[in-house]
Amino acid sequence: MSKRPPTVRRRRLGVQLRKIREERGLTLDEAAALVMMSKSALSRMENAQVVARAHEIDYILMAYGVEEGDDLRSALVGLATGGRSRDWIRRHKQLNRAANYGEYVLLEQDASEFFAYEGDLIPGLLQTPGYARAVLDSVPTNAGRDIDQAVDFRMARQDALTRPNPILIKAVIGEAALCQRVGGRPVMIQQLQHLLELLKRPNVGLQVLPFTSERKPALDGSFGILHVEAGNFPIVVIDGLLRSLFLEEEEEVAAYRDIQAKLCMVALSEAETRERIERAIRDFESGQAEGTAGDLLAEEQP
Repeated sequence: MSKRPPTVRRRRLGVQLRKIREERGLTLDEAAALVMMSKSALSRMENAQVVARAHEIDYILMAYGVEEGDDLRSALVGLATGGRSRDWIRRHKQLNRAANYGEYVLLEQDASEFFAYEGDLIPGLLQTPGYARAVLDSVPTNAGRDIDQAVDFRMARQDALTRPNPILIKAVIGEAALCQRVGGRPVMIQQLQHLLELLKRPNVGLQVLPFTSERKPALDGSFGILHVEAGNFPIVVIDGLLRSLFLEEEEEVAAYRDIQAKLCMVALSEAETRERIERAIRDFESGQAEGTAGDLLAEEQP
């Protein structure tokens, strides 16, 4: 049986430990003697092959001369501690008997900021139970899965929006997400009304990328950018059918930050977005939502 790959936290922690050691001009042998560990144990820690405890990281950094209260020291100890996600797991452990929550969800709970782009759907943190059920029930790989439990799990993730020091979420969604009949007309009306309520919160921002936009900065598809508080680092998440892809390198994150900025520039303002959502609700209530995109394209034909 193949071993599971190291988590994002372990990889980042190992890279930083090696970087600090090398900046101090220490060989692995010298560093191991300094922190009173075996060379193999320190090597495994730097290569993310073992789980490092917070007190071990704190001691190593102290030995390397990183002052107590230094932001770097606090960040690396935070990586080893695990942050808010530990408390979240305790509260919701009944939702997953195998206790395998997935690394993305844990990073999400430990994040202070989150940007999401979705072309066709409402982001998970902003979904109603009815909409989430319709989305989850549409995924082929969910056949045979307990959808009730999956919906409860998705709703539990939304603790991040209402906790003390809640996550700051900024999302851009394609106009198509407002027009599709995901779950049927009543479900969509409830979902869109929920978005309007969320927009009243200071930690939620939403913009719509209209059909008429001449620029489409995110042609590669949906993505998210988390700023993880426990460790103080950004990470790009691309969610796929079978697995999530995490991009951690500075140049990778910078490329997606650039797309984020361009999306926000060409999308409707938040005031215009509210008006568009209100119009979508009226269209669903009157039965006129069908064919919205097709009608618009027909109008643009010469």
